Amino acid sequence: MLAARNAGYREIARLRMEWMSKLRDTLAEYHSMLMSLDGDEKTAASQKLSELGTQLDLLLNQKDTRQKALWDVADKIFKLENIDERQAMDKDLIEAGREVFKGEWEKVKAEMRGEPFQTGE
Repeated sequence: MLAARNAGYREIARLRMEWMSKLRDTLAEYHSMLMSLDGDEKTAASQKLSELGTQLDLLLNQKDTRQKALWDVADKIFKLENIDERQAMDKDLIEAGREVFKGEWEKVKAEMRGEPFQTGE
């Protein structure tokens, strides 16, 4: 019974790591586009930015305080038209992302030790 439970926790940890990888890739692409496109370029790329924003929205749990903070800053940057204003918020976006990954990594480590599944805050 204990072995089965631990195997289940490890599987949850593996799935969490896959989710973290998908979130990291999506956030990196979204960040890259928002920080480099100006004016007409942003308008031309709006469909891709919208797709990435939707992916982020679906990947993030709005009830988890860290993940909600990441979504809020990503959405705020998206709504800014001026590239200088968006770039000024670069540090905020990166820091919010790091906080999510740090919190999730702590959950993975706990799950790998056989501790129960942990939901968001």
